[in-house]
Amino acid sequence: MMMADVYPWHQATWQLLLQSRTRQAVPHAMIISGLSGIGKTHFTQALSAWLLCPQPTERGACGQCKSCQLWQAESHPDYRFLQAQTDEKTGKTSRVIKVDQVRDVVSFLNKSAQLNGYRVVVIQPADILNTNAANSLLKTLEEPGAKTAIILLTDQPLALLPTIRSRCQHFVLSVPSVLQAQAWLAPQLKQPDQAALLLRLSENAPLAALALQDAPWFGLRQELAQQLVAVAQHKQSALQASQQWLKNLKAEELLLVLQLLLADTLFVALGQDNAIKNTDLLPIISILANQLSVTRLIELHRDCVESQRLVSANIQAGLLLDGFWQALT
Repeated sequence: MMMADVYPWHQATWQLLLQSRTRQAVPHAMIISGLSGIGKTHFTQALSAWLLCPQPTERGACGQCKSCQLWQAESHPDYRFLQAQTDEKTGKTSRVIKVDQVRDVVSFLNKSAQLNGYRVVVIQPADILNTNAANSLLKTLEEPGAKTAIILLTDQPLALLPTIRSRCQHFVLSVPSVLQAQAWLAPQLKQPDQAALLLRLSENAPLAALALQDAPWFGLRQELAQQLVAVAQHKQSALQASQQWLKNLKAEELLLVLQLLLADTLFVALGQDNAIKNTDLLPIISILANQLSVTRLIELHRDCVESQRLVSANIQAGLLLDGFWQALT
C-alpha cells in the first residue's frame, strides 16, 4: 500500500474531505461510489492512509511517520479491510460478505485505537453485505465512536439497504472528461493511439481502459465479429463457432463482447454510426447490420444479457451459447 496522490478527476471530492478534517467534521460513515474502473479503490486507500496519519498534508498521508510505515507494510493495527472470503480448500470466493465478518469488525471498533488516532474500516464491495451482515452494522454506523471512519465502497449504491444509506454521507466519484482521461491514459499504453478506443469500450473509465489493453477479448474482437458475419451468412456452422469461442474465451467475457458488438451493430442498422464503440470494426459491423434485421438484433442482444445473468447463476454456458449462435442463422 504505497502513498499516492488521488487522481486528478477526484480532486473536488478530496478537497471536500480536506475541509471536513480541518473543521474536525470528517464523516464517521461514508459511501464512496462511482463507475467501475475510475479509481475508487485507489481513492479509498489514499483516504484511509491520510486518516490514519497523525501529520497529514493536503496531498495525503505524510509517508514518513510510524503510522505510514505500518500502512506501507500492510500491518496497520487500526485498519481493517472487509471483503468476500475465499475458501482456502476450494478456492471459491463467497458471493456475499457474511455476518460473522461484520461482527469481527464491530468488535475491532469497540476497542481503542492502538496508535491513538483514527480507526478505519473499508468494506468492498459493500453491496454484497448479506441482510444479516448489513443489519449487524447498523448500530455501529449510527454510533461508531470518536475518530472512527467506516467506508463503504460500491459500484451500486442503490443496492445497499436504505437503512445503511441513511446513516452514511455519500460521495460520488466523478468520471474524468474525455480529454483528461486520454491525457492520463495514453502515456501508459503499449499503443498510445488506442487510448480513445479503449476509453469508448470502458465508458471513459481510465483504469478499466488501461486493464482492457491486456484483456484476451479485446484482441479477439475482430475475429469474433467476422465469425458472427460468417454464421449469419451460413458460411460456417453455428455449433462449430460456439464450440470454438468457448475455448477461446470464458463465457462471461464472450457474452460481454457479444453484447458490445451487437449494440454497435444495432446502432449502425439505425443509422447511428457515430454512436458505436468498436469504431475500428465499422466495416465488419456494417456487413452484419445489413445481414440482420433490427428486430433480430434486439432479440440477440437481449438473449446475451439474459445468458450473462444465467451464467452467473451457474447455468451451463455451453447450452446458452449454442442457442445464441443458432439464432444467428
